[in-house]
Amino acid sequence: MIIQKVTNLPKWAWWLAAGIAFVALAVTASLLVLKRQKTVPEEPEWEGEGPPGDREMSFFEHLEELRIRLLRAIFYWLVASGVGWHFYDRIWKILLDPIVPAMKQFGGQVAVQSIFEPIMLKLQISLASGLILAFPLILYEILAFIWPALYPHEKAFALKLVPASLLLFASGVLLCYYLIPFAAITMLRMGMPGSSPIEVVVLNFARLYMWTLAKVMAVFGLTFQMPLVLMFLGKLGIVSAKSLLRFWRHAVVAIFALAAIVTPTVDPINMSLLAGPLVGLYFLSVFLVALTQRDQREIT
Repeated sequence: MIIQKVTNLPKWAWWLAAGIAFVALAVTASLLVLKRQKTVPEEPEWEGEGPPGDREMSFFEHLEELRIRLLRAIFYWLVASGVGWHFYDRIWKILLDPIVPAMKQFGGQVAVQSIFEPIMLKLQISLASGLILAFPLILYEILAFIWPALYPHEKAFALKLVPASLLLFASGVLLCYYLIPFAAITMLRMGMPGSSPIEVVVLNFARLYMWTLAKVMAVFGLTFQMPLVLMFLGKLGIVSAKSLLRFWRHAVVAIFALAAIVTPTVDPINMSLLAGPLVGLYFLSVFLVALTQRDQREIT
């Protein structure tokens, strides 16, 4: 069943997977080069508070470095959004494909509420698709910003997480792409009357569905980074598995609050469908942090 679904994936999904794999290799190679540039072999018996080769920077120098990285990330996002704007027709078709059979079955129509809505919808979907496309480069800027402050073993650990980060991002995007239309079609079929004296027309408002799907795809991709972020923080000793378990109730409430903000409807079904995988990822993060810290204790 799983193999059949994988083989039936559309061509754009295969191209996305291939592109992410290529970018993962490129980002990993770039970080390896950066790691070699930052290494100072002349100081084998280094002693101090910071990592080897680290140069003490003032607060304003850190702010300047952060400003440069943010501007670069925003530039990548805008350029990728321009690509999304150019291929908007194709993205529109990709977003509509999962619900086309149900819309044809119930005689549904895609509707806009005003003459100004299409241009705003195009801008919003272009920005969301741009964030998805530019994520590998944005991830590189984040890692490049913190790279000088890491110890050699922390840099090696971060390099191992890069391919997994891109894979999790793509998994979150694809899961959301199939999950939201499935939930929408299921609720439509459950709610529609079997027979009616007058025709019932389904008006699928474009901004409500299209923008929600594009937005949640980007949010899901980002939130799927949670296990890796918490693993890295555990490696640095900032968080522990015990502290994460101690505050699991707070985390669940925060996850459901985020799902309620992202979903446009007031029903608990959509919110639960979005929050469920994230809650599972949180407890997976606890397990991964425990493994990471156990390995550290064995090494030391």
